[in-house]
This record gives sequence, C-alpha cells and structure tokens, in this order.
Amino acid sequence: MKKILIIHHHKKFGGSSKSIGEYILSMKNKFIFEVLCPYGSAMEHFKKNRIKVIPISGISGINITEIGCYKGFRIILLLRELYYFIFTYVNFNKIKKNNYDLIHLNDSNLIILSPIIYTLFKKKIICHIRTRLDNSEYFFKRLIIKISKNYIHKFICIDKTTYSTSFDKKKSVIIYNIFKTKKFIFNDKKRKVFTVGFIGTLDFHKGFDFLMKVAKILLIKDKNIRFLIAGKLSVDSPILRKILSFLKIKKDIVSDVSHFKERKNCNFLGNIEKLSKFYKKIDIVVFPSRMNALGRPIIEASSFAIPSIVCLKKVFNDTIIKDKTGIIIKFGDVQNFVNAIYKYKNNYNLRKKYGRNAYKLHKLTHNYAKNIDKLSKLYSSS
Repeated sequence: MKKILIIHHHKKFGGSSKSIGEYILSMKNKFIFEVLCPYGSAMEHFKKNRIKVIPISGISGINITEIGCYKGFRIILLLRELYYFIFTYVNFNKIKKNNYDLIHLNDSNLIILSPIIYTLFKKKIICHIRTRLDNSEYFFKRLIIKISKNYIHKFICIDKTTYSTSFDKKKSVIIYNIFKTKKFIFNDKKRKVFTVGFIGTLDFHKGFDFLMKVAKILLIKDKNIRFLIAGKLSVDSPILRKILSFLKIKKDIVSDVSHFKERKNCNFLGNIEKLSKFYKKIDIVVFPSRMNALGRPIIEASSFAIPSIVCLKKVFNDTIIKDKTGIIIKFGDVQNFVNAIYKYKNNYNLRKKYGRNAYKLHKLTHNYAKNIDKLSKLYSSS
C-alpha cells in the first residue's frame, strides 16, 4: 500500500484536523497514513482515533490567507516561524528514512516548506487550500506562487470559494470535506426554547465577539432563546492573549466569553467529540466569521438537515444557497443577524424547509462516497 505523510500545522483541534481525520479513517484500508503534528489537542484527536502520529514541538509556515497577511505588528509572528523552523528541519531529517510515497500538506501555510520537503523526501507534494488566499500583491505571496509552481503537484480546494483564490487552477481540484451521518435527522418537535448553535474555536477571526453582541440583544429580549456553544479559546495563556492583543495581532475576547458563561441561557460545552448529540440539541447553526469563508459547521449541520446563518461577501452555491438552505448576513450587521434568528424562530415551516434543502445539497456536493473516491484516485495517481 502507498505510504502517505500528512503534515498538519495546527496544534489546536479544529476543522482542518477533524476533516483530514475523517478522510484518514475512511481510507486506512487503502493507504498507510502517518501524521506529523505539533503537541496539542489536534494530536490527541488523531491518537484517540488510532491514527499514527509523529509529534513535534512546532511546524513553521507562512500564512497567505486573507486574515493572515503580515501587515503591521503581524510581522512579529515571523519570529515564531523562524524558531519553529529548527524543530521542523530536524524532524524532517529524522523521518526522511521512512520511505513515504507521497507528502500531503494539510494547509496552505505549509507551502513555504515545499522546497525543503522535496529536497529531503524526493516525493510529490499535494496541498490543501482550506481558507481563501489573499489576493493582494506583496513579497510573500509572490514567493509562495513561485514555490507552488515548482514544487506543488496538486492543490485540493475544499469548495468553490477556496478554488476561486487558488494560484493555479489547472493544478487545482475541488474535493469537499466529508461528514458521515448514520441517518437523516430532523427534529419535528417544536421546542419551547429555540436553540442557536455555535461550534468552533472561540476566536476573533471566527466572529465570536460579534455573535456575543447578537446574543446580548436576544437574551435580554427573549427568554425562549438560548445559545449552545461548543469550542474553546484559541489561545489558552492569559499572558499571551494580552501580548497578542496589545500588538493588535489577535483581539482578546475572553471578557466576552466570561460574561456570557454566567448567563442561564448561554451554555458553553468546551470541545466535544460526539457531534450528533450537539446537532440534535440545536435548531439552527451560526457561523459569523470575519474570514469570508464557509466553515465545517455548515457542512455538519446540513447533514442533520439543520439550516444556518453565515457571514459572507460572495456566495458560491455548493455549500450554501442564499434563502434556500440558509440566510447570509453581512459581517457586523447585528440587527440583521438578530432578525435572521427571529425569522427562523417564528417560522417553523421555513426552518424545516431550509433544513431539508440543506440536507439535499449536502448529499449532492459533500457526498461521502464520491469525495472519498476523488481523493483516493488523486493519491493513487500522484
């Protein structure tokens, strides 16, 4: 069997680790997988699912997404990448003897490492694009485009949105994230308390502070609405949060979280493993992201026939269809977000209709067998 090394960049458990884990578990009878991954909750997730992990203190990379451009004080983050490069290079040298047949980068942040990876491993490299890439002109982008042209064999885009920002469309293929549910689920019973679900990192980029502004209005106004929130803060250390906030690299939203943890109708669950239990408890899912991208929660929710509210500028009808499977709001428009939640709450038939439409779209685009087959063929031919 072909032996594939997955290089996973993020130590925190999230959408990218969840998504690649699903594929690994679904294809373990066809390929041999090993994951190079930093110590953290993502590594624990892989280990829990009996996926072979090679732990590392950190992996360096260059963020070229719309939210990661190195402007202003963000340039300081490059010091972290230089520091992690020591661990990255040493570990690459150690594992080059493992005779991998293919290298899979699980994030576009890792493209910068491609020349070193190819020099050491002498194997083809494929790369996932999971977030919209920045379209402005600057040094790092020009460098990454040049590296991509010479060293990346194929790009895997998770949807049409990310495909639209790919550097090389000829090298790019859309393979959707998968989420397998045992059966179609829709709650036909009207709950007394309407439940709004959020799942993901409690982070400024994910728009969690914006969501809390919406929640503040709703929880004061209506006792029959509650928020069910699954996820943890992106940065655990209070000192590091303060430093990043002071440098305007990442806003500290811990006060927002602390304030709403005290409210009766706002329940925080932390990270959860059994997603079906979460989605069975909610009526809609919200994804109020600043990243102008659709997150994995929309895919998961649609597999349970749960409609959504998301923040997007441009819409491609492969994961969400405006006013058919979900409601799309401009980021920062608090009142329209509040109105959208009430639209679902006050119209059960509309929610049911959007939910069923979301389920049909999920089965069409995020079809489990079809996407497994596409990735399997890409692995086999690379």
